[in-house]
Amino acid sequence: MRLFDLPQAKHFCAPPATTLGRVGAQSLPTFHAGLGRGVSLMVEGTNPFEVHQVNVLESVQRWLIYSLGHYRRAVDMLVPVSAPWAHVTLYYSSFFASNAILGMFGGCISQTKGGNRVVDVERGSPGGQALRVHRRLASPAGAVGSHKTFWDFFYDAAAAISAWAPAGLASALTPVNGAFAWQIDERNGVNYDMFQAWAASTLLSGTLNPARLNTLSGPLQLQLETTERIVQLGLWFANALSLSNTALSGCGHSGTRHQIQRRLVTQRAPAMVTQSHLSTLLDA
Repeated sequence: MRLFDLPQAKHFCAPPATTLGRVGAQSLPTFHAGLGRGVSLMVEGTNPFEVHQVNVLESVQRWLIYSLGHYRRAVDMLVPVSAPWAHVTLYYSSFFASNAILGMFGGCISQTKGGNRVVDVERGSPGGQALRVHRRLASPAGAVGSHKTFWDFFYDAAAAISAWAPAGLASALTPVNGAFAWQIDERNGVNYDMFQAWAASTLLSGTLNPARLNTLSGPLQLQLETTERIVQLGLWFANALSLSNTALSGCGHSGTRHQIQRRLVTQRAPAMVTQSHLSTLLDA
């Protein structure tokens, strides 16, 4: 998967106002699935390119805010009984941020009913940019499964943009423990194997001091660190590329992208647990 360099990405992330006003919001997988077999190249200035550009940039803004929200929620769940789901939630935070990074640099992986649609860069020169749509493209290592395929593509492509990342965050673009599937393997373990899930709970119970987050240990600690770096890098690239906030309306807040992010991510939920049947269930 080929990506833009940073100057090319900056051009891609700033579509003209006329394009923004003309192109409507829609599902990217649905759009990619509906492209005729004759459309494999989307060229700047044409309708397919503009529809993809506007909608992938809207997705990027939302992926980033979901990555922040999932990170925050995972930290809230650092208690023994929720340790497995904290790990899963951190995984999705990392997954959303990684999708956002690909999108800003011209890459995209859509999972459609007809198989994956991989979009990468054919030409990067501003004014003549072109994106190629690949149908059912095998990942570099031949991964199987939508998430393993994603991480295989992501880490293979990320090497090309690592030079643009700050030195302290560049490691976010390399596979965890040298294995591109580490995150999804660990997520699957705590999600589907009760033995592994309970082991995560007992490890947290025996090691974490709630007053000191750095006492977190094991795979959950590594997933937390991995997530923090990839989310921070995604936000750094968003700032470097002057990403807008055109897609963040509708959830009750307005302002700059930073203001909306902060308000949406840090707001507290109503005390709904007191309205639920929790006390009855605990006594059952």
